[in-house]
Amino acid sequence: MKDYDIIVLGSGCGLELVQQGSTRGLSVALVEPGALGGTCLNVGCIPSKMLIATADIIAEQDRASRLGVELYIQDIDFAGIMQRMRDSRASSNEHLLASLADFPGVDLYRASGAFAGPHEVEVDGQRINGKEIFVGVGGRPFIPPIKGLSEVDYLTNESLLEMTALPNSMVILGGGYIAVEYGHFFSAMGVQVTVLEMVDRLVIAEEEEISAVLEEELSTRFTIATGTKAEEVQKTSTGVRVVARNMHTGETAFYDAQTLLVAVGRVPNSDIVRADMAGLRMDGQGNIEVDEYMRTSQPGVWAIGDINGKSMFRHSANVMALVAAADALEGRQVPMDYSAIPHAVYSYPQIASVGMTEAQAREAGLEFSVARAPYTSTAKGEALAEDAGFAKAIVAGDGERILGFHIVGPHAPILIQEVVNAMQSGGHVDELVRGVHIHPSLSELIPSVLAELG
Repeated sequence: MKDYDIIVLGSGCGLELVQQGSTRGLSVALVEPGALGGTCLNVGCIPSKMLIATADIIAEQDRASRLGVELYIQDIDFAGIMQRMRDSRASSNEHLLASLADFPGVDLYRASGAFAGPHEVEVDGQRINGKEIFVGVGGRPFIPPIKGLSEVDYLTNESLLEMTALPNSMVILGGGYIAVEYGHFFSAMGVQVTVLEMVDRLVIAEEEEISAVLEEELSTRFTIATGTKAEEVQKTSTGVRVVARNMHTGETAFYDAQTLLVAVGRVPNSDIVRADMAGLRMDGQGNIEVDEYMRTSQPGVWAIGDINGKSMFRHSANVMALVAAADALEGRQVPMDYSAIPHAVYSYPQIASVGMTEAQAREAGLEFSVARAPYTSTAKGEALAEDAGFAKAIVAGDGERILGFHIVGPHAPILIQEVVNAMQSGGHVDELVRGVHIHPSLSELIPSVLAELG
């Protein structure tokens, strides 16, 4: 058995631990059966946003029409769009692999690893021991137990990245981030898309008002059936048929398409790494439980990224890695703070949020006020004829501190960053109001919202 100072399971945010361990002169084992870079680089945020960038350009036809310009798409090279994404991904993989050579003392195991004991990992037919272990193996698509699903061909957000031909129609199961982003992409590509969501609105983690705007806007481009549960999938001569039930009326409806995309969430890979063999405590969904320093129930073992289910975004996973490194390698306790971690949904329109929703503030028993402003409250928003987008602020009762901020509309992920920066330094309203914003620009939306507080 070979002994290491550090074993890192997973090469997403875990690469931060590899680098930090190596620069400290520690022996490091990196266990990664797939391509380096984790979910984000290989099957998640980066390849999907490369595809969605093309969809955004196509969807801008509608805005151009509102501004008096008629645009026409002459051709869409779907195979070329997909290949560009795959080429970029391959290049990034090669770069990461080459960069490992710059870190001495690192052994790369290109195979699946699983716990054989609290600090023992079985990999590639051998066992290795680590004084400290960092688990960052992420998750995988959840496949629901729907009758007949296992008997038909279907896509996930991972397998669709290998497509070379465009289907003429698609049913998407799910109404979360992945579903609405790929609904936007495939409808822009010319596919007849139908989204089936069991609950009564899309992207349920967002503000209800934002969900409503998103559904209204997307409904102009494809079919959305909320409150609809898929109960059976059947193979047909032309593809698949989804048998679904309306959750309110009980009525049955049939949805036919050439292709089926299953996008109903993700599950942690704790079973694959046999987290139970290490004595790691997990919740009912299989997420490895951690404290504010990313420590698990087993001393000397930390869990970072999607595997702990705390905040399933790459930017938050990177912060978790830094928190774990500070605790494990520096003996410095810096607690993880989730209150100002933003996220974005690259649908059309885009969504960006940080902090509490109005419902969460109410459930927490806080005193607060709410302010809203449309994009058209700014000169630039008026110029863009952006009459659907808006921003919403949830502010503490004293009117001095931002508890949450939510935007739906063009460039939402960029606009919200100013608020994120303010929240990370205390979230003081006056900092944002006193800041000088370029006029005319969409950035004026931020003070425009806060001005509504009075």
